Amino acid sequence: MPDTGIAAAPECAPPPMHPMDPRRGESLSPKFGAFLCWLLGLEPMTTPAITGISVAGGSVLAATTDDPFFNAHLGSVRDFERNLRAWGEVCDADDAVIEGLVAKMRGAGR
Repeated sequence: MPDTGIAAAPECAPPPMHPMDPRRGESLSPKFGAFLCWLLGLEPMTTPAITGISVAGGSVLAATTDDPFFNAHLGSVRDFERNLRAWGEVCDADDAVIEGLVAKMRGAGR
């Protein structure tokens, strides 16, 4: 008897989207969208793409595909935390997920 409880997904179906995927937003800044892609491990949606994040002196710095030396200043840690929490609320993300992402950002570059 064949197993009818499991059905294959259609080949044309798009891959499942992370609840906080920046492609779901309509008014995100390019910097924050690029940051979310890096933080969530998603395919980059900007050029140059962020390849790494470092937190230093209250600032979020990025290495990119154009410059690997963390020379791109993205903004303050405080602003990114606030934006990350607000975006998580909009996406109805679990508090633990949001706090985990904030911790990942704060621990970047250590």
